[in-house]
Amino acid sequence: MNGTTSLLSLALIGMACHIAQAQPADTLDRHWPAYISLDDYMVPFLVADTIHDETITFIQDGHALPNGNLLFPAKAILSVRDVYLDRQYEEGKDWIRSGQRIIRTDSSRMPYFRKEELVYTQEKKGISQPGKLSGTFVLFSEQELIRSRQIAVTYIPDRTQGSYPKQLHPSDKLPQTTEKLARKQPLHVVFWGNSIETGANSSGFMHVPPFMPNWAQLFVYQLRRQFDGPISFANLAVGGKTADWGLQEISQVIEQQPDLVVIGFGMNDGTFRIPADTFTNRIKQIVHRVRNLQPHCEFIVITPMLANPNAVQDQLQYEYRQPLLALETKGVAIADMTYWHRWLLTHKSYQDMTGNNINHPNDYLARWYAQVLSALFIPYSTKN
Repeated sequence: MNGTTSLLSLALIGMACHIAQAQPADTLDRHWPAYISLDDYMVPFLVADTIHDETITFIQDGHALPNGNLLFPAKAILSVRDVYLDRQYEEGKDWIRSGQRIIRTDSSRMPYFRKEELVYTQEKKGISQPGKLSGTFVLFSEQELIRSRQIAVTYIPDRTQGSYPKQLHPSDKLPQTTEKLARKQPLHVVFWGNSIETGANSSGFMHVPPFMPNWAQLFVYQLRRQFDGPISFANLAVGGKTADWGLQEISQVIEQQPDLVVIGFGMNDGTFRIPADTFTNRIKQIVHRVRNLQPHCEFIVITPMLANPNAVQDQLQYEYRQPLLALETKGVAIADMTYWHRWLLTHKSYQDMTGNNINHPNDYLARWYAQVLSALFIPYSTKN
């Protein structure tokens, strides 16, 4: 085992002890209605009249006041709360606004990070992962360390400012699934991937407020709500796995006799520097083997979100995007999360959108996953 492989293995082993397989229950105890509206949460951010609970993380760089960015210009800010939606923070006392930037005041009760707490040269036992730059470490936690310092902002976006490079559109590549939904016929969905697909670090997965279901469950929730049909699902994803494991264990998927398989490998493959052609061929083989026995099955392939650019896990994930896009054909649609995450990172910090500061989404980015997948079947018009 060479040095790079050893380092990457240690990085993933450090995460594996905290990662469990997805909850088998249809929803996670249904605690969420006391805190959030899934109907509000599933309106795509790109068209929503109100942005509910967008997360920001206040980061202090040098002597500047800690601050963070909203994704969109705001006509009005309706609430600023802690990420558990329990404590309300007051404008003027706790925060002020400057354009799309929310600034924490000196007297504020709101949590924040200093920049030097996120990347450092002295390892902190139990809360560090190797940095991409040799001799550095990145703050890491599979518990609540990262999320507990995030803030949830609800606001009315100003759609007259700015433009978006692309929109969310229904796919014409999944005709059988689309017809089943329209006719309210039974549809069985199987999720196949790694810890991101299990919902790791979503609040429901962590059993903390607001108990939001993971993105796979949100996707199923939205299809049921929109089409009112008998939609069942099985989440077979396992944390720490790669597409090679997904191919070797594909019998688990076939046994489910799925109508639709959602494939989400790539984060760990990229960390291990699996060449793009090797990775893409494994995804093709997964599709091929399922189709051999389930010829009417269709597929959604997700391009992976990006790892923290300062962390050792940030390797080849972006290089998978174009080869995966090339797999799109009749019966195979692509959910381009690489594109959307990269675009989000031009407006917001990585810490705004992560649950572990390495490679897992928080509730906010998980909602992007669910919204991007749902939009493959549900048309959303742009609102100005």
